[in-house]
Amino acid sequence: MKIVQVFKTDVPDREVARIIIFLLQRDFSQCRINFDLDDCDRILRIESRQTSVDESRIGSLIGQVGYHCEPLRE
Repeated sequence: MKIVQVFKTDVPDREVARIIIFLLQRDFSQCRINFDLDDCDRILRIESRQTSVDESRIGSLIGQVGYHCEPLRE
């Protein structure tokens, strides 16, 4: 089963997105992680095959580099 979690972010550009993906991959190596910076919400998607990821941990890691994210709910 595939689980996709989507977050709204304030990540401004692809360079910052690359840094954040690098940081996230260290803790969530089993996940596929990408950004859609063309979307007005500057979307971060995290796809896992086993379980959902810890949303607070995602927020903490992004906060370490000075940015913010929040889960998008349906």
